[in-house]
Amino acid sequence: MAPVSLPPPRIVTGLTLMRQSAQIMVDDLVARLHAAGYTDITASHQAVFENIDRDGIRLTTLAQRSRMTHQAMGELVHALERAGYLERRPDPADGRAKIIRLTPTGQALVRQALHDIREIEAAWHAQFQAAGHDIDLKTLVEPALHALGPHPAVRS
Repeated sequence: MAPVSLPPPRIVTGLTLMRQSAQIMVDDLVARLHAAGYTDITASHQAVFENIDRDGIRLTTLAQRSRMTHQAMGELVHALERAGYLERRPDPADGRAKIIRLTPTGQALVRQALHDIREIEAAWHAQFQAAGHDIDLKTLVEPALHALGPHPAVRS
């Protein structure tokens, strides 16, 4: 009987590891937010909260920063608006446009998320230290992002 040829093992790239790491961190964040009482928040909402400006933002800009379609971002914003985290106000610079802003509930959620993110990043830093690498994730990744130049997801 001829030997059976097995397919090559799955190739795991640095890109794969970074994506998986980010996914684990976001899942951890969502679990912590649920434990803090924000049970209606999902991983998909991250695209809104990590890209919204303190003073508000237009939907088009929010979608561009998130690298999402206008329609998909509009659905996320609408759901978060119904849940009480966001509100739409007239844009003072253009009465036809709307500015999306955090409500007081949304601001409280962001404060909780930032606290949780600090804890998550500290736990990852501890893992890096245990592996002999005394550098935190932001210090490692941020210079590389800046060196690579402007990109729609990190611009503005």
